[in-house]
Amino acid sequence: MRRLIAILVVLGLIGFGTSRALDWWNFNINTPVSSASKSVPFQVDPGETPSQIGTDLFDHGLIRSTIAFDLYTRATNAGPKLQAGSFVLNTNMALSQIVSALQHGNPDEKVITFREGFPLRAQADALDGKKSLGLTGADYLQAAKDPAWASTYSFLPRQTNNGDFPYEGYLFPDTYLINPSGGAKGLVKAQLDQFNQVFSEDLRSQIAQPTANRPAETVQSIVILASMVDREANNQSDRGNVCSVYYNRLKINMTLGVDATLLYALGRLSPEPTYAELQLNSPYNTRTHAGLPPGPISNPGKAALLACINPPKTDYLFYFTDRQGVTHFEVNDQDFERDKAKYGVSGS
Repeated sequence: MRRLIAILVVLGLIGFGTSRALDWWNFNINTPVSSASKSVPFQVDPGETPSQIGTDLFDHGLIRSTIAFDLYTRATNAGPKLQAGSFVLNTNMALSQIVSALQHGNPDEKVITFREGFPLRAQADALDGKKSLGLTGADYLQAAKDPAWASTYSFLPRQTNNGDFPYEGYLFPDTYLINPSGGAKGLVKAQLDQFNQVFSEDLRSQIAQPTANRPAETVQSIVILASMVDREANNQSDRGNVCSVYYNRLKINMTLGVDATLLYALGRLSPEPTYAELQLNSPYNTRTHAGLPPGPISNPGKAALLACINPPKTDYLFYFTDRQGVTHFEVNDQDFERDKAKYGVSGS
């Protein structure tokens, strides 16, 4: 009897261990490190071993375990199939998906990352700053204003007052692979495709309906609002409150007073406008012209777009950023002026 009990205990331990091993395997192979989407540029150099690639993936925060990566590539015989090249991976990809992606590299492709909240001029400068990409900023800007895009993407405005940059705001900032064969048009298409995916049909239907915190909006108005938010909000947590200020001001026909819109008309990101420039008679001068500016002043990211689609309910009408980078929100001019004097204003 004792021997039987001992055998049963051993079998139970083996079964328990096997179950835990299978759980570990499934978790590491099939569960992404994050449910949030974050593009991560990744480079595999010629001659890198699967073990070295696994270490690089771990260091980039794309996998949980190098051991799981080594075991998986051995079990699937994927190790010899991993290719050198540039890749854009994502934190929401499972290890198995990453291994599959790394088998389809193109050594001629290069990676470019556009930061959230910068205008097309700045994105063109980013291209000029990476000569290895084989694209010029001038080619990019020329491709970005092709009127033919509007017939392909329904979210693009048919008529704009944005001068040389009719699709400013819609070339989504993210990390992209540039294939020389696609040229500047291939990059612009990838950015418009990404905007189409992020600002989905569901969101476009949602904004057409008013909520307690905002009126019914169009894609264009949301993009304009979000483009200002990404130029003005210093922190992720501030975006919603900043956009609530804009909605509150628009509701009472108060000018927006966003200096970033005037800077856009002046063709620069900084420094702050001078007193003489603040008198400029431009529809982008939102200190003197009521309502929204004629078009977006940057290409906003997902967080800013969502902040303007689902803003918080506030009574804020003013905000400023102090010298420590903290944004203060106020409901009246008296508190606004008092706190500016107390904390100081960034850049002053």
